[in-house]
Amino acid sequence: MADIFPMRVIVGGRPTATDQPPLQLAKRPDFHLGAILIRPSRLALEGPSGPVPVERRMMEVLLAFFDAGGAVLTKEDLMARCWPGVVVGDDALHRVIGSLRKAAANAGGGFTIETVPRIGYRLQQHDLPEALPLVERTTNLVYGQPATTQPLATPDRPVTRRWLIAGGASALSVGGVLFWAYRRPPLDPEAARLMGEALVALRLGTPKADAQAIALLERAATSAPDNASTWGLLALARARADEHGSTDKGVSPAAQIDTDANRALALDGSNADAKAALAIAIPYYGDWLTAERRFDAVLVQHSSHIVTKDSRAFLLNAVGRMREGAEARLAFSGDASFDAGMQFRQIYALWFLNRIEEADRVASRGMQMWPHHYGIWLGRLWLLAGTGRLDRALAHIDDQAARPPLSPPMIATLRAGVSASMTRQPVEIDAAIERVMAGVGLSVGAVVNAMMLLNLMGATDAAFDLANAYYLEQGPVIAAMQWRPGQPIVPDQRRRKTNMLFTPVAAAMRRDPRFPQLVEAMGLTNYWRRRGIRPDYLLRA
Repeated sequence: MADIFPMRVIVGGRPTATDQPPLQLAKRPDFHLGAILIRPSRLALEGPSGPVPVERRMMEVLLAFFDAGGAVLTKEDLMARCWPGVVVGDDALHRVIGSLRKAAANAGGGFTIETVPRIGYRLQQHDLPEALPLVERTTNLVYGQPATTQPLATPDRPVTRRWLIAGGASALSVGGVLFWAYRRPPLDPEAARLMGEALVALRLGTPKADAQAIALLERAATSAPDNASTWGLLALARARADEHGSTDKGVSPAAQIDTDANRALALDGSNADAKAALAIAIPYYGDWLTAERRFDAVLVQHSSHIVTKDSRAFLLNAVGRMREGAEARLAFSGDASFDAGMQFRQIYALWFLNRIEEADRVASRGMQMWPHHYGIWLGRLWLLAGTGRLDRALAHIDDQAARPPLSPPMIATLRAGVSASMTRQPVEIDAAIERVMAGVGLSVGAVVNAMMLLNLMGATDAAFDLANAYYLEQGPVIAAMQWRPGQPIVPDQRRRKTNMLFTPVAAAMRRDPRFPQLVEAMGLTNYWRRRGIRPDYLLRA
């Protein structure tokens, strides 16, 4: 890289951004980042997924990272390098970084831009040299950060980059991160194919797709029983399904996760997927601090494990650290552009940060990419309703062509609550409250929707009645507290959750004198005390 772009001044062993010559895109030769050919003079990325055009500023920022040779660049470094003499805000840089991440994902995932908290960013490329022997990533197959590498292919069987790109089961780009790895002994072709198909299914994030992925991974584990990656990914798939989806089998999901994860760790003690699965498998309602420590322990060893990051961000929302959780999510969600489950939670993150126009764009894109996806459809509904666009929320509910196959009672309840919120007619509100409360004993999904609708309608007393039933098992209302076979399945509504209490629509509840008593009885106050923090709503008080 020094031959391409000589640096003039070294400070503390590293070239400073301000001491580099200006970026001249027309004179920069093409180069590879993993499987992607970077063409600066043509403002394009060309990867296995096809060519992706980029803006000039995006290419300049990418070259700044490339020239840094893997070093961390601060915001000031990037501003001086790519916006010399121009005063711009942080938002401009954030937009470019986000766009670059999406472009990399669309081109095939040859590189990612990692956020280094409170410091800056650095480029991580997924290197696939032209004739590199097949290598082992010793941590895990999917969602994790590769560590050391060891040659696995024999000298007479080199594996070329073209073969890796062509073989979807051997080199699979998921959400902007290249997932490919093998553990000694090498995976047989059938196991590799099954794991590749499972990864594609996991991106969808629906109960049906999760079940399909688990079935594929069970076959892969049978085919390659001595491979840690198969068992680790199987454990993680089960944990993710149990956290956000459903499992109907008679065997306890926790028991299956424990068995699969420990088998992976017996084969490879550093397998990140297995460690993440064990951290995620334990429901954390009432024990948030222990769960946070479990997630942090995984991330200390595997800082790029995106599923652990996802679960941790979700937990931060559950304990009222909405801004922190949202910012954490946005830092990695750009690397998961093809993961529907993570993308619909990005809608909420942007809403909580009051970045409504961006949230609208993510919701619209999600509806196009994953039609009839429950999580994305509900995310757009609550975004519209929670930002006062109740007429559009009603139109969203009534759009049968775009709506997932919800049950008629659920559709009628959502419509009644949103309509009453718009008219504010006492008779209509009373009727809607009655309809909403009639369903809370039937499924946990009805409880989550009810909490949102009651707050939307300003029915604070009914919201507290429901909260006492759902969280404390007190009062006259009987509420479902966990998903059971036969109930409607909606992502993020399987386990008892507290996130609804801290959304913008629940502001009236948080101002009510009953709220401190509620969170004290739930154990949240104890979490805040032991953690030495205050939730967002108290910081603004």
